[in-house]
Amino acid sequence: MRTFFQEYHFKRKFAHFSFGIFLVVLMNSGLSQIFMLHFLVLTIIIGLILSIFIKYKKPKLLVYLLEQFEKPQDVKNFPGRGSIYFTIGALVSIALFSKEIASASILILTFGDPAAFIVGKYYGKKKLIVNKNKLLEGTIAGTFIGTALATLFVPFPIAFFGAAFGMMAEAIELKYLHFDDNFFIPFVSGLVMTLLTSLL
Repeated sequence: MRTFFQEYHFKRKFAHFSFGIFLVVLMNSGLSQIFMLHFLVLTIIIGLILSIFIKYKKPKLLVYLLEQFEKPQDVKNFPGRGSIYFTIGALVSIALFSKEIASASILILTFGDPAAFIVGKYYGKKKLIVNKNKLLEGTIAGTFIGTALATLFVPFPIAFFGAAFGMMAEAIELKYLHFDDNFFIPFVSGLVMTLLTSLL
């Protein structure tokens, strides 16, 4: 477990954790949806420009900084991929869902995904049938942590199913569709919670 805190995995998760909390606080501080959308679009554009610059120019300082946070293959092929997709996931959530559901979706990604990773990596034993690379204990942990945080904005049953489906999406990993977890988790969670809210 100690080595985890020295790896890029922890640094990447911590960066997403910090940004996710920042976004939720910003969303609920009285700022308009339009402001949030413009802010995130600008953030994505700047991120993509930097990604292209780093990929082709390879400035040593920026490459070194990314190596502390990103997967090695992403630093080489798509610098900043995780952060860019995280921001896209937040953008889509804010654009499509209510403020409460968007906030809950971002928190499920921010807290549930790291919980699933850490518990699965260090304490997981039972592999999932749908994905042998994922562990049941991690998915359960992500669901419970995601539910706990999502209940800050939506009722418990809605939070639970939103987190559960979000973690199922993370476990299945539909990579053949080229979806990134950072986009897919909040989208699936938000969609499920929106549908349930309309039915209840």
